[in-house]
Amino acid sequence: MKNRAGILVLISTGVIIGLLIAEILVRIFLPQNRLTTWIEMHPDGFMMNQKGVTAIHHFNERAAEYRLNQLGLRGDELSPGDGLNILFLGDSFTFGLLLAEEDTFIAKLQDKVNSAFPDRRINLLNGGIGGAGLADWPLWLEELGTEIAPDMIIYMMHTDDIGRSISKNLFVVNEADSSLTQSQRWQPRQFMMKTGRQRWYRALQRRSDLMNLLVGIAWDKFYFKDLTNGFDEETTQVIIPTGERRYIESGYSNLLGLLLFERLSNWCMDNKCTIAASTTGFFGFGEENYYTTPFYQKISDQGLHSMPFFDNTECMVDKTGGSKDEIIIEGDGHPNEAGAALIAECSWNWLQELIREVPDEN
Repeated sequence: MKNRAGILVLISTGVIIGLLIAEILVRIFLPQNRLTTWIEMHPDGFMMNQKGVTAIHHFNERAAEYRLNQLGLRGDELSPGDGLNILFLGDSFTFGLLLAEEDTFIAKLQDKVNSAFPDRRINLLNGGIGGAGLADWPLWLEELGTEIAPDMIIYMMHTDDIGRSISKNLFVVNEADSSLTQSQRWQPRQFMMKTGRQRWYRALQRRSDLMNLLVGIAWDKFYFKDLTNGFDEETTQVIIPTGERRYIESGYSNLLGLLLFERLSNWCMDNKCTIAASTTGFFGFGEENYYTTPFYQKISDQGLHSMPFFDNTECMVDKTGGSKDEIIIEGDGHPNEAGAALIAECSWNWLQELIREVPDEN
């Protein structure tokens, strides 16, 4: 027994020393930007924020903290009572990646709302989720929307919304009647998702470069199963569009985008809320996406039949002289504090009018 215990002590000591050496080597040769996980995937394949957690996110010299409430929204818990709840949906630009909570464009808009409508209780809710595309949001609303119960939804379209909708395959357009069928591409491995919520796991992420390196590899290689097998029509386990329909010339991606906006609008009609769409304003800086750019050009010319559409692009380009260099985080590309303030300034032009259209019931 003593020999066995001694062997276990030696093995444990060796493992600990090995991990410490690995940690030192990673810090020297492969230093990591530390973060704690705050995003996860629903079993149906759409993105969600974790609920009721606080996460850190480092990037070079920049560090941010994210507070997610019990509904997965960034910021304070929702308090019961009267008031106008306006829910903003969008990707990491809406979430405010690498920004302090008070520096997000939604927080800046809240300040403007408080000043312009001091006698009304109006709450702007940050529902942004990094990596989300347009197709994530109908499923997300059907899962969480009734609990949040927004009076108004503002969808903030960004430059990869349709590209992600094609890639994630959450919905497929039926050729026969142009209706949407729910599908999926990525299936999260539940063990990995549950592990990501554990306190010990998050504590290691917060303190260890080695842990962050391993988590990055695992997220890329092991967290998800591709049910489409790379959109292989012969071996896919789920419904996918044909290869011909994935070409932009087919018009499939534009139709998918319009149907997804219609589904969002229908959710609002069923749940007694109003809805409008806007953009982050970053479509005017020369970046093109194979699927999203043509869709944006279509709706910027023709609008959306299912909801009002307010495009921030012209305002953003005018105020920056057509260059985004001064309004993004260097080396990352997300809006910096000045960029978020500018999105808020451009959005305020139309948001205040939408608010005025809603009767004050207090």
